[in-house]
Amino acid sequence: MSLPQALDIALKLKTALATEVMRSQESRTVLKSLDTPALLAQASLREAFNQHSAYLSSELARYLSAFAQQHGLSDVTLEQVRHLAPFEGEQLSGVFAEVRALSRALSELDEVNQQLAEKALSVVRAYVTHLAPRPSAYTRRGQPALAEAGTHSERA
Repeated sequence: MSLPQALDIALKLKTALATEVMRSQESRTVLKSLDTPALLAQASLREAFNQHSAYLSSELARYLSAFAQQHGLSDVTLEQVRHLAPFEGEQLSGVFAEVRALSRALSELDEVNQQLAEKALSVVRAYVTHLAPRPSAYTRRGQPALAEAGTHSERA
């Protein structure tokens, strides 16, 4: 029977999401400190999480599809699973509810982290602009005055 395997995969997905939610909560301090190595490490961890969760999702779909085929169904819903296997259906339904809640939490954290990253980027851009400001004077051709003054062939 493929339902116990589907439940196992759903639990693994829930665990992976819970871990990623905790990691995303910790990202705030890394973003605020602009710790570049830690930011790059978190980005690679997120990429690994995305790949792993995609794999788990496809495996879950495969096991649920096998369950549907075993019972002569073309598609399967949680209601059908609860009807055909009440105990496992209730467990699966509970795990799916937790996965949805964790997914919402991760999405909200991602929005906050993206806003923090955009603020950090604007601070870095402002800092770089103050270190090496662009010239404010332009020629009639729209080129910065310093760029044109550097080439003799254009002035001749």
